[in-house]
Amino acid sequence: MNKCHFVGKLADDPVLYPKDRTVLVRFTLAVEEYRKDKSGQKIRRVEFLDFEAWDTAAQTIYDHTLKGDCMAIEAIARKQKSKNENSYVNFRVTNFKIFNSNNYENVDEHE
Repeated sequence: MNKCHFVGKLADDPVLYPKDRTVLVRFTLAVEEYRKDKSGQKIRRVEFLDFEAWDTAAQTIYDHTLKGDCMAIEAIARKQKSKNENSYVNFRVTNFKIFNSNNYENVDEHE
């Protein structure tokens, strides 16, 4: 099963792209991870992950989120190739919840 769950903050404002008769939004989520090193000291690590959403989910994310807003994301992982043929993993949003948005409070959306 290809299903991933993340909670994090938007690293930048989402970017909306018109595509034929629909819309695509792309955004980066900063996801924190904590672990202890050998001495027991807590270490914080931040990963910046790329996401995309389509249709009404894309429009909702674009309309109701800004840089720094917290989101819970359910997504599927997709391996893709960049223009220079390097492989990377992109996450396609299948479900989400927006927390503490300045534009709208606690938005639930299912794609």
